Amino acid sequence: MIEFVNPVIGIILISIVVSFILSLIYKLTTNQGELKKMNEELKELNAKFKEAQKNSDQKELMKLQSQMLQINSKKMNSTMKPMMITFLVIIPIFVFVFPSLYGDLTVKMDDSLQGVMKLGEVEREIQINENSLVLDGEEKSLDEVITVGESKFVFKNFDKDKSVASFKRIVVNLPISLPIWGSNIGWLGWYILVSIPFTTVFRKTLGIVQ
Repeated sequence: MIEFVNPVIGIILISIVVSFILSLIYKLTTNQGELKKMNEELKELNAKFKEAQKNSDQKELMKLQSQMLQINSKKMNSTMKPMMITFLVIIPIFVFVFPSLYGDLTVKMDDSLQGVMKLGEVEREIQINENSLVLDGEEKSLDEVITVGESKFVFKNFDKDKSVASFKRIVVNLPISLPIWGSNIGWLGWYILVSIPFTTVFRKTLGIVQ
């Protein structure tokens, strides 16, 4: 595993660069004038649709709904190109960059479920029991945070077939618990949390029409 700058800062920096690049790609590969025009048409059709609903004009509702579907279909088609380019940019980052910098730590275990956690030059002996683990002779619960060098990890799972234990690298420990993620956030969760506001800012700054 490659060591990099503090993961909190490192992921923020990568997020800023990626968010800007993706926003720029979207603007350069879409017809912003056409998208603006379609948005205005949809706004007008939506107003007419609400009026038709008040008047219970089923014929007009069907007509307006069909028109809105056609425009939304055109909008979707116009975003296919930037979406494909976005995948080409984001997939290598998600598959290679983040996992190598801030990914899980795997430990090969012997028959007695003992192994060595290695991170750079730091090594810590570990043993996995049924409901706990022992780190350098000290017993800990399976959900307890483990420190290896400058990094923190929490037990993720144990693959019996491969005799490999996985430990999730904690990038941020939040004061609140989020659904699915919990409070111990890894690189993916932190990237998503920080990329949303950056993307919003860049799109507004660049005047992007969606």
